[in-house]
Amino acid sequence: MTFAWPCLVVKNCVDPATKYHGHLLLAHIIAKFAIHKRIVLQVFHSLLKAHAQEARVVVCQALEYLTPAMPGRMEDGNGMLTHWTKKIIVEEGHSVNQLVHILQLVVRHYKVYYPVRHSLLQHMVNSLQKLGFSLNASSEHRKLSVDLADIIIKWELMRLKEEQESSVGTPASAAASQAAGIKRALGSVSSPQDPRRTKTGAVSAFSESFIVRSDINKPIDKQYCDAVDNFLLRIACQVNEATSGAAGHTSAGELLSKRCVALLKLTMRPDVWPNVDLKLGFFDKLLSTATSSQPNINNIVVALELLEFLIGIMKKEMILTSFKPLQRGISVCMQCNNNKVIRAVHKLLMSLMSIFPTESANSSVASKHEELEALYACVSKLIYEGLTNYDKSNGGSPSLFSTLMILKSACENNQCYIDRLITIFMKVLTKMTHEHLKKNESDDFSSGGSSELLILSLDLVKNRVGVMSQEMRKSFIGNILAGLIEKTNDSKVMRAITKMVEDWIKNKARQYTIAINQSPSTREKCILLSKLMSNIERRFPADIELNSQFLDLVLFIYRDKDLERSDLTSKLENAFLAGLRCNQPHIRQKFLETMEKSIPKKVFDRLLYMMCSQNWENMGTYFWIKQALELILGVSMRTSNIQSSSPMNLLPSTCSVISLADSQERAEFAALMKVKEEPMDVETVDTIKDEDEMDLDLTSEPGEDGTTKTAKKDSGQSLKDLLGREAKFLDSCREVKTHEYLDALCQLSHNSTDLAHTTWLDLFPRIWKILTEKQQERLKKELVPFLTSGSHVVQRDCHPSAVHTMVEGISLCVPAIPIKACTLKYLARTHNLWHRSCLLLEHAAFESPTPMGGASRSAVNEYDFEPQAVFPHQETLDCLCELYSLLLEEDMFVGTWLKKAKYPETNTALAYMQHGFFEQAQTTFEGVMSKIRMDHNSTPTARDNWQELRLIEESWIKCSKELNQWESLLEFANSRGNVLPELILECAWRVPNNWPLMKDALSRVEGNYKREMQWKMNLFRGYLAICHSDEHHLNAQQIERLVETCGNQVIKEWRRLPNIVAQIHVQYLQAAQMIMELQEASQINQGLQPTNVSRTTTVVHDMKAIVKTWKNRLPMISDDLSHWSDIFNWRQHHYQFIIRHFESQSSTENVSSNNSMLGVHATAQSIIHFGKIARKHGLIGVSLDTLSRIHNIASVPVVDCFQKVRQQVKCYMHMGGSLNKTEFTEGLDVIEVTNLKYFSKEMMAELFAMKGYFLQHLSRSEEANKVFSAAVQLHDCLVNAWALWGEYLEAVFTRDRVMEAGEGATVCYLHACRSSIEGRTRKYLAKAIWLLTYDDENLTIATTLDKNHQGIPAIHWLPWIPQLLTCLVRKEGRLIMNLLTTVGRMYPQAVYFPIRTLYFTLKLEQRERRKKRRKIAVVVMKISFVLVTGTGVSTTAATTSAAAQATTTTAAAASAATTTSDSSSSAGQAAKAPGQSLTSESVPIKAPEPMWRCSKIMSIQREAHPTVLTTLEGIMVWFRENWYEEVLRQLRQGLDKCYGVAFENRAAVAEATITPHTLNFVKKLVSTFGVGVENVSNTSLHYSGAASESLAKRAQATAQDPVFQKMKSQFTTDFDFSVPGSTKLQNLINKLKKWIKILEAKTKLFPKSFLIEEKCSVLSNFTANTAEIEMPGEFLLPKHSHYYVRVARFMPRVEIVQKHNTAARRLFIRGQNGKEYPYLIVNDGCLIESRREERTLQLLRMLNQFLTKQKETSRRLLYFTVPRVLSVSPQLRLIEDNPASISLLDIYKQRTIKRGIEHDAPIARYYDRLATVQARGSQASHQVLRDILKEVQTNMVPRGLLKEWALNTFLDATDYWTFRKTLTIQLALMGLAEFVFHLTRMNPDQMYLHQDCGYLSISFFKFDVDDQTGDLDANRPVPFRLTPNIAEFLTYTGVIGPLTASMVASARCLVQPQYKLPSFLRTILRDEYITWHKKKMEEANPLVEPTDMEGEQLVTLVNKAVAAITTRVQNLASFEGAESRVSTLVTAATNTDNLCRMDPAWHPWL
Repeated sequence: MTFAWPCLVVKNCVDPATKYHGHLLLAHIIAKFAIHKRIVLQVFHSLLKAHAQEARVVVCQALEYLTPAMPGRMEDGNGMLTHWTKKIIVEEGHSVNQLVHILQLVVRHYKVYYPVRHSLLQHMVNSLQKLGFSLNASSEHRKLSVDLADIIIKWELMRLKEEQESSVGTPASAAASQAAGIKRALGSVSSPQDPRRTKTGAVSAFSESFIVRSDINKPIDKQYCDAVDNFLLRIACQVNEATSGAAGHTSAGELLSKRCVALLKLTMRPDVWPNVDLKLGFFDKLLSTATSSQPNINNIVVALELLEFLIGIMKKEMILTSFKPLQRGISVCMQCNNNKVIRAVHKLLMSLMSIFPTESANSSVASKHEELEALYACVSKLIYEGLTNYDKSNGGSPSLFSTLMILKSACENNQCYIDRLITIFMKVLTKMTHEHLKKNESDDFSSGGSSELLILSLDLVKNRVGVMSQEMRKSFIGNILAGLIEKTNDSKVMRAITKMVEDWIKNKARQYTIAINQSPSTREKCILLSKLMSNIERRFPADIELNSQFLDLVLFIYRDKDLERSDLTSKLENAFLAGLRCNQPHIRQKFLETMEKSIPKKVFDRLLYMMCSQNWENMGTYFWIKQALELILGVSMRTSNIQSSSPMNLLPSTCSVISLADSQERAEFAALMKVKEEPMDVETVDTIKDEDEMDLDLTSEPGEDGTTKTAKKDSGQSLKDLLGREAKFLDSCREVKTHEYLDALCQLSHNSTDLAHTTWLDLFPRIWKILTEKQQERLKKELVPFLTSGSHVVQRDCHPSAVHTMVEGISLCVPAIPIKACTLKYLARTHNLWHRSCLLLEHAAFESPTPMGGASRSAVNEYDFEPQAVFPHQETLDCLCELYSLLLEEDMFVGTWLKKAKYPETNTALAYMQHGFFEQAQTTFEGVMSKIRMDHNSTPTARDNWQELRLIEESWIKCSKELNQWESLLEFANSRGNVLPELILECAWRVPNNWPLMKDALSRVEGNYKREMQWKMNLFRGYLAICHSDEHHLNAQQIERLVETCGNQVIKEWRRLPNIVAQIHVQYLQAAQMIMELQEASQINQGLQPTNVSRTTTVVHDMKAIVKTWKNRLPMISDDLSHWSDIFNWRQHHYQFIIRHFESQSSTENVSSNNSMLGVHATAQSIIHFGKIARKHGLIGVSLDTLSRIHNIASVPVVDCFQKVRQQVKCYMHMGGSLNKTEFTEGLDVIEVTNLKYFSKEMMAELFAMKGYFLQHLSRSEEANKVFSAAVQLHDCLVNAWALWGEYLEAVFTRDRVMEAGEGATVCYLHACRSSIEGRTRKYLAKAIWLLTYDDENLTIATTLDKNHQGIPAIHWLPWIPQLLTCLVRKEGRLIMNLLTTVGRMYPQAVYFPIRTLYFTLKLEQRERRKKRRKIAVVVMKISFVLVTGTGVSTTAATTSAAAQATTTTAAAASAATTTSDSSSSAGQAAKAPGQSLTSESVPIKAPEPMWRCSKIMSIQREAHPTVLTTLEGIMVWFRENWYEEVLRQLRQGLDKCYGVAFENRAAVAEATITPHTLNFVKKLVSTFGVGVENVSNTSLHYSGAASESLAKRAQATAQDPVFQKMKSQFTTDFDFSVPGSTKLQNLINKLKKWIKILEAKTKLFPKSFLIEEKCSVLSNFTANTAEIEMPGEFLLPKHSHYYVRVARFMPRVEIVQKHNTAARRLFIRGQNGKEYPYLIVNDGCLIESRREERTLQLLRMLNQFLTKQKETSRRLLYFTVPRVLSVSPQLRLIEDNPASISLLDIYKQRTIKRGIEHDAPIARYYDRLATVQARGSQASHQVLRDILKEVQTNMVPRGLLKEWALNTFLDATDYWTFRKTLTIQLALMGLAEFVFHLTRMNPDQMYLHQDCGYLSISFFKFDVDDQTGDLDANRPVPFRLTPNIAEFLTYTGVIGPLTASMVASARCLVQPQYKLPSFLRTILRDEYITWHKKKMEEANPLVEPTDMEGEQLVTLVNKAVAAITTRVQNLASFEGAESRVSTLVTAATNTDNLCRMDPAWHPWL
């Protein structure tokens, strides 16, 4: 107080801020503590007078605290409050600031002032006027004045509230409640911190309430009420700003005005101040300003709104008196142009006229109340004038809005009002409609005004149709409404019209009350409805509201009793269907219900309705299967509960785990259960809780005892709740009905077409099954007419179309529903059912017992008067052939014709054509023709031969096209009396200057060209437009349009094809190129027009760009020659055009321009290129013929002359064979006669090289050598010359064995490899490596190789690294080291992995040898000991232990060696380490030379690429198998071995015993059970630390596992060979099978995946930044550096999968291209075999290069599927995997499980039968074997097993077809490889079928080399695998068609001399035989390191093998018409006599 006191003394304080902060402090103190009232008053008084602006904030704060405390701080608090407040208002009120200050205080604390309000009212009301209406009143003052009015009203409301409350309570309690009310009011403002103070405050307030009691409940005087309301009324119409602010932003004035209006409306409530006298006179003045120059619109609008409000609450008489003076003002407002004002007037008039309606048209006065006479008269005048003005004006008159709004208000309560104006109004309406539609066209969005007025006008006349004259009505319905429906873009207008029609239809009842015919007639409604129907869905699909409004109306019509029989329902069929397909479920549901009522609830009836009654055409492109589903599923029973379709989907019960345990564990569990059972009983949980608790709590700490207990109790309770809830939930699930699920399914399928499609496919066959036979017959009759009905054509371009789904559904029915062949053919083309139709037709043609005879006979129709000559079977085959030819499945087509052709020559010719021998085919076809002609002369041709005739003619035409014989074709087309205008069209444009003929043909074809070829018509139109002189008037735009149309048609056709790209799509890809070139040609043409002469330079530049593009954009090698001819011929026209243009230009301007040479060179180039392609297609005649045409060009550039000669010579080289020398002579002549003086050295050198080739083959050896030498001297970088010379020298070398020739050949080959294209050099490197085999003692050839390898790019060596490594180990190894080091520097990954694997393999071999030596040494010592001492036992024991010790030390030393050599940086150290450490024997053992070399190369690589290789090393610590997986793998291997032995001993099944080799294997398996055969010897030798550690851990964990121990003892007992009979083979087989089953069951229980970080953190942390590592196997074949994929990261999850007969780990690697690559990590037991398999894969990988280069193979997409395989160590391989692949054996197992038989039962059966026969004492004859096969096929493995699997896997016909086709091709390739290369047989477990693409990969494919002789095994019962199941799946046509053709094509490709297949074979087989020799040596003498194989022996063996292979290829490739050697092989492979001789483990029945 002391501190703040000076602020109260006037003198002390000058600074107002300081002064009033003191006051603030005092106010706080007063509020908190009881203080003398004088101080309180002084502070209060001082603050009341403090109105200074600068102290405002502080003063407010101070008063905020002080005012509420005033009444409580002194006895007469309220009195003092009033006294001082009043005093200052009266004395100082003249100062506005002081007044405002005080009033603001009152406003803020109105609750405090409430008790004393009456004394302040008068001053407050006076202030209202003063603050609100003074001239200079600010907005703040006005706001304050409104606040005051607000407070006065609030006080009154508070009083009313209290009155109410008190009237509810008894009078005695009234005072108390009053006090409480005030207390509440005060409490809400005072601060409740001090409880003491609050009490006193309450008491004093209570005492005071008695003083002013009479005052408190007194209402406010009426004069003040009137004053407040009038004030609000006036201020509301004054405060609005004249100009409105920004849109969406409400100004302050507007807000204030709104507040005033709200307050006013509040006071006028009957319970507040109902009887206020309002003075409305001022309104007139305000309203009259409406038409002044700057009216305040907002104020006027508020005024009008207030008037409207007042009409609502005033009495009638009052209204009349009040409105009489306002008539003028309102009339003025009506004429205002502002829309807001008009709207307000409209509302006002509507209210007024609803109370005082207008008079009828013939009345003399406007209103019967004279007070409103003037106003109403003004209204009618205004309306009439407005309408008339608008009608007469040309532009739209702005006053129409006001006119119509006012007219609307007049009509609102008197509809007849408009009748007097109807004529003029209709004119206005027509005009408005016109304007609205015009606006539509000019801009899409029509402005709101126009649409709004239009809707308003339509509303006005919608019920006055009856009044209109006939003409007027017609115009209204037919022109205005119909016009709007068809053309308006505004959905609002459409909604209004729909609403109008709806009113007319729905308001039947109201019609009679208004006037009998106020709405249009039914016919007129019909017209409007059908117009709405056709426009709404089409033009406003997105407007949901409009659509649903219209559909509701349609629904009403269909449901209404009176309307459903009218015309409306039949006319609205479309709209009803629109309702059924509406995307709003609730509307759709209603329509469906309506539809369902009319169809019986039976499945058959509904299906019949779908097919016969319903016309689906009106559904348009909509997928109506969704509706069909709803119809059929709607039949479902409403009562049946839902149930699971199969028990497989159910989760096993919780207890099911128990049954898996051992019996002992189960017993323990049962004992436990007994103990635990009681407490789980839910009801008794609480009573038993305590005993239960006792056990549980013993474990818990004593301190937390209590808490644990309560928690436990809760959990028990919550468990009970949970179980209760679960039980409830399960009960509720029981109640679910099937129909609920089905309804939901239907709703879902509306959202997804795919779901609807699959649901139908699942549903229809099941429904078909339950129909009766009679019903099925009835539906079958309807099916074909329904499917082929024209109403479905609309859906041709929909995918899937409804018919497509229907047919797919039909195809799944059992028994099959027959469909006529011609129907299927039609459906295939129309509804994209290509493959489904083919499959159905195949089934009908080859499998169904009565090939559709019944179906086609039974249906008799009016077209059956023709004699039925074609048998249905024949018709089926014809349709099938036609579909094959449409699908361009040429091989299937030929395969089908092979069976049905009458003339064998037809088949021969077709086969020729199929393989591209068009010349022979053409001749053969001509021969057949003449033969048929002769036959025809003697007897008439039967009808079924017509097809063959047609085929022959079409094929002949095709051959002529491919042979480029266009002139003769044109002649043929013309000679037929113009029967073939299409052919003329195709030929004419190719033959020079034949455009008029083409134009004529085009005009003839125009109307009836095939649909799918329409694009060609437009293409030809484009050709004519550009090239035909008469058509030059066509401009660029028109050609662009043709190009666009053409493109669109091609895309449309493409979409009608199957969704997987196949041969049929190729024609459209070719079309795309032609269309593109049409466009570019038009650009050339435009550029050369006379108008562009000035822009010559830019034109030439553009033209050069196009010509260059054309040169680079060539068709594919697989494209037909006719397509190449299309492209080149079209270009020729334009090249000629360029030449002519520039020549004429230079002749006219006498300027020699070089531009014409552009055309000349391009022409020559295209001729030469066409010749080259013809040669590559094998059409030498066409090629030479084409090349000769180059002489027609005037001046050919030198380079083109050379190219022409070169191609010509190549043709002769191609033709020349070993026997036929004439071509060589001709070729030599061509070179001899060529004048070489113009050619460059390089050109001459190439011609010389070719000359040398001819001389060599004409046996002029010396000359050849000289010519080659000359060629190389002319140009020493010419690859071709070096290569040809190398071949010559090699031939000399192998003949004479002169070392110089060998050296020369090597040098030549290495020079030939300097080409930058790797593919060309592969064969020469192969030859160079092969030549090493002939090397002498001095390693002459190896030295030559070492000297000359520098110039060859390192990348070229990558494919041959395995071969180089073989060399590295042999004597020439030291010379190969440099080469490998060079390659390794460039490609560390490519060299490092193989070398590392080799190094460890060598190390392992060496260790094995050492161990064997040591064993023998120990045995020898033992024997000598015994001999010397004669004491056996003790010494032997000692020796054994010593030996064991020695072994361990050696192993340890060896491991040390490894670590040192691995980490050593210098090679020397690596070499020494092993030598020093292995000193346990007398002589130190040196590391052999090969190991030293490997180590050296590795260490050099480590120095060069430390990071990459360290990372690779890290990646190699892979994941090992578990013990049970390992044992399982070994057991399977053992079983395979046993099966092999069993088959060898099949002559005596019962007596067969185990071979020693197998016995050792099994014994070793028993001794190492679960530790692993490979890991018995100390592993650390070939695994770095981490791996050995993981193995040790595994061994330890395994040893402690009780399950394992138990198993091990059982296993040992089972395989105890001392038990009698245990060495019998069949017993062992059964034991192995038993154990495989046990372990397989175990494997199934373990997890199928794990996280990579659990096993290998290096991999999980790897990123692309760690090191740049390529994907495994990237370097197996070189490619451009851009295309190598690097590893980005290893994916976190690793899967465990059973593949390659082992449990492999599937690792996913993400490449940097974003793709995921799966790899299998496989543990391989067999080192040598793995390398052998990789060799085969290497060969197949290289063959792929050839297959892509030949036309016939690339056209058929023939390509070996070769997975990448990479060895990372001797036992670990990474194999590229496809998760979708599945082995044939797995497929077989799947199907046998379904059939309920064991998968190896057939094998057991085979041996059982043999044993039975042999027990009788006879040998099994061939017949017995045949019977066994037959029995297995009948009872166990039927022929259709694989097909059944495929049909179940690939439900979609296209998927099935593609899979089958691809698999056919792949089987052909693999079969060919197996037969030709003498590979090991294809076992079912090695064949992996890729389910996502049909590829087939074979694992463990190796050359089948005899262990003793080294010959390739050539005697097998079957040449390759084509077992009954496979043949059945591929179909007979597939086997004799695509399979055979693919084999022939591949064989023909491999024999091409330029591919040098023998040189590849020699190089790869060289390795094979070196390995074979090494193995043989080791078996003969395991202790000695094997020596290198002798060169001569190697050469002999390899050459013998290569000869065997090439003979087979040659045989298969020799091709004489239809019968090829392949057909013989196929027959042999499928022959049962051969199959039954195969090993049953090969599964000959599968």
